[in-house]
Amino acid sequence: MTSIPPILRAVTADPRPKYWLEYGPFQHAKHRLNVELNRIGERPSRIHVHTSANDAYEVLSSVVEGLRESGRSMAPAFIFVDPYGFKVPGKLLAQLMDVGQRVELFVNVIWRELDMAIRHRKPPGHGMATVLDDVFAGDRWRAIDGETPDERIDQVMHLLSNVIGAKWHTHLRMTTGGSATRYLLLHLTNHDAGRDLMKECMWRAAPGGDFEIRQCDKPRQPLLITPEPDLAPLREWVLERLRKKTCGIGELRQELRSEPWLPKHLSDVIRAMRENREIDRGSRLISLTASPRLPGLNEG
Repeated sequence: MTSIPPILRAVTADPRPKYWLEYGPFQHAKHRLNVELNRIGERPSRIHVHTSANDAYEVLSSVVEGLRESGRSMAPAFIFVDPYGFKVPGKLLAQLMDVGQRVELFVNVIWRELDMAIRHRKPPGHGMATVLDDVFAGDRWRAIDGETPDERIDQVMHLLSNVIGAKWHTHLRMTTGGSATRYLLLHLTNHDAGRDLMKECMWRAAPGGDFEIRQCDKPRQPLLITPEPDLAPLREWVLERLRKKTCGIGELRQELRSEPWLPKHLSDVIRAMRENREIDRGSRLISLTASPRLPGLNEG
């Protein structure tokens, strides 16, 4: 039986968007989906649901080919890719990103098995090497050489983003109890607003800034104490830029998009630095002061 991940996709038909949900692979899965749809009840007239028990990658490949042949593009879509295993063809995901200007991917990366396969370094022509060549659309995965899992995760996320052609990539780590990562939820987008929104979602899910979701976490349980992020690295990030030149707050916010922190974190750091007289007050441009007051020392 072919493994088929649930896929959400949107295509443009006429000038009006219509939406489908691809789900599989088993007939009982289609039945469960229909039960859930019945619970939802009546849907808006322009929302259409289509179920398929065929190979999802073949279905999506035919969709991409059909859109290209007809000269149409995919409507704005958020595509969730949840595979059975890690054998997701990178070339197909790149085609999905390319066939629409506002297509975003949310991919469940089965990390433990993928990491093991990469580290085994099978020779060219071996079955697993061929699979990895398909996942990464080539053999660049052989350059992944991080000594720690976190280093390899960063390398893999950057490589997948590059292969798929995404401007921004953002990921959350999923653990099953200990510190070892079991899955990664990878968001890929070419739009700044998509990156900003996903960062907001990540901080809501992991307010401490570790971007890790544990199996034992209970998201509906209220927190007595909300974890506070360590903003010391962000302060160093600001100082590094101000040592080079005077910056406007807007410029810093633009550069911050490629970092994990949010604009509100930047505002908190700037406020604290002004209070400590590390940067000048009362100006739209931010620059270092000549003689900052160091925290913990009394003013003269």
